[in-house]
Amino acid sequence: MKIVLKFFIVLFLCVPLSTRGQVKAQKSKAAGVVYNVYDFGAKGDGKTNDQKAIQKAIDTCGKTGGTVLLKKGNFLTGQIELVSNITLQIDTTAVILGIQSDKEEHYPHKLIETNYPNRMLEDCQRRLIYGNNIENVSITGGGTINGQGSYDQWMNVKNLGTEKDRPSIFTIVGSKNISVSNITLLYPACWTQVYIECDNVHIQNIKVNTGELTPNRDGIDIVDCHKVLIEDCFIQSEDDGICFKSGSEYGCKDVVVRRCTMDKLNVIPGNCIKLGTDGLGSFMNFEFHDLILKNAVAQTAIVIESMDGAVIDNINVSNCDITNCGQAIFILLADRKRTVPDRKPRIGSISNVYFKNIKGRNFTQQFPSIITGIEGHNIQNITFENFDLVVKGGINSVDQQVMEYDGTYPEGNKFGETNAHAFFVRHADKVSFINCKISSELKDARPWLIHKDVKTVEIK
Repeated sequence: MKIVLKFFIVLFLCVPLSTRGQVKAQKSKAAGVVYNVYDFGAKGDGKTNDQKAIQKAIDTCGKTGGTVLLKKGNFLTGQIELVSNITLQIDTTAVILGIQSDKEEHYPHKLIETNYPNRMLEDCQRRLIYGNNIENVSITGGGTINGQGSYDQWMNVKNLGTEKDRPSIFTIVGSKNISVSNITLLYPACWTQVYIECDNVHIQNIKVNTGELTPNRDGIDIVDCHKVLIEDCFIQSEDDGICFKSGSEYGCKDVVVRRCTMDKLNVIPGNCIKLGTDGLGSFMNFEFHDLILKNAVAQTAIVIESMDGAVIDNINVSNCDITNCGQAIFILLADRKRTVPDRKPRIGSISNVYFKNIKGRNFTQQFPSIITGIEGHNIQNITFENFDLVVKGGINSVDQQVMEYDGTYPEGNKFGETNAHAFFVRHADKVSFINCKISSELKDARPWLIHKDVKTVEIK
């Protein structure tokens, strides 16, 4: 009896997933119910719009939970909307292609729905893959999503206010337990992937290449999210590599980024890692370690900004290798006077930022790392330990006047060469340099450190 029973179990498990043209499902311990998009009418030929077929598979899967499978094909589509308790499995043999179209039927403009008044509501109105108030969703499989962002109407960007009209690859809003792993994301029309007011986000082992296209093509944008882990990712981006933003009081909290590479592709805009510029809530309890940061040729490897009232506290950065960037660090506390409804503009704070074991080589610009608050609002407790920097140098004058923040879009390169060749610190309570090794490639008349309106400078 046991032998017969085992035979029927094996026979059952060997039944094919489905017959094309019929909607069937298979159960397995690993994936639950599996829905193949071909069974819902997808063609996978790279020419036919498979948007309705993929959406039908997702909606059906949402009723039972399980896996939507894309395999062996190029699946052209406009916006598809995710539901809870599913896995979107993009096999290594599959490519999702974003349709090159500006029609509302393909990429409808839709304001995101957030739990808090959020300044990002006007951005991110179009997307290829969208999830709002979903949970327990995984996107994985080893395949590729190509946003095909070189479409003429997305390329001819005349200003930086066009984010709402160009689709991102992902926008996930107000959701929890989101996992994105083992996929490649190519050529978005705008920000590659945006997570807004989400909890428990895990991004692992993904590759991003935005191409050297037009502005606003960040690699990853985390907006007002809690409990975020980003690990083992390779990000090539035209704009910021990984950017943390806060458009609401929810803020960003409890974040780990580890074992990642950010390659800025030698284009002028953007930075490798950035907290801000949008910063209305908070950035608290961040850990960055074992990162490779490179090719931000006109900008900065690591940027920390509180411009709109953000409280920034307990930021730890360690074991990072910086090459071919304009400067290593830019930290700015200032007042841009932005806010959201029912909240008065305010000035935030930056405190307890700790850098350890940072190596920097082959800098492309002659300006130093800059740490500055504004008069009456000091940055508090910044530590640099085991910094090993070889800056560019080559400046023969020491009389540079360093501007105060002027209200415009903040970038480290706007402050100029300054009168220090490695660090310029202003409006701070305490800054510590412990076991730091600083030198320059070219002879430089400027001292390695200039500090103004700093209560305590510790050099060990």
